[in-house]
Amino acid sequence: MLEVIGVALGVIGAISTVWYFWEKIYPVRKLSWRAAEKAAEEMANQMVANNFSPTLIVGIGRGGAIMGALISGCLGHRPLLVIDRKYKWKDGGRKEDILFPIEIPERFLAAVLLVSGEVHSGNTMKFYIDYFGQIGAEAIRTATFYYEEGATISVDYKGLESDKKKIKMPWMFPTNYIRADRSPEQG
Repeated sequence: MLEVIGVALGVIGAISTVWYFWEKIYPVRKLSWRAAEKAAEEMANQMVANNFSPTLIVGIGRGGAIMGALISGCLGHRPLLVIDRKYKWKDGGRKEDILFPIEIPERFLAAVLLVSGEVHSGNTMKFYIDYFGQIGAEAIRTATFYYEEGATISVDYKGLESDKKKIKMPWMFPTNYIRADRSPEQG
């Protein structure tokens, strides 16, 4: 019996060691398209269960465009708007502004779903919550494919949640993919 326990502990130790070195050698995890599809479906099901039926889905940036379209499809088609932003860097801080501000008909502002591909700090999501509140959105909910634990804002619908900082989204496949939300110093 002790031999079996010893072998089991040895196997667990070997697996732990391999896992530890794998994490050190390959710290960046790439999420799959299938994970994005599954997350969109699960979030849409949660919205239905919560009786939240968006009158407008707003995709924030490239990741939000993709996840917003997936969620819209899962809900049987909801109007989808994709907005992007620009960043200005001043004194090590970031200021956001909408690239193409547009007027949104009031009937679409009854129940707005803001969707991003990922939430790290929560600052961008907060910017859009404030913006849509200012233009008259009656109800605002938020959704994201990847939510990093420790973000300063809570998100209503989360696909995946983790404390890992080095996550690569499925749409970040080309080698020249640039994240505009990073300062020149952050690269």
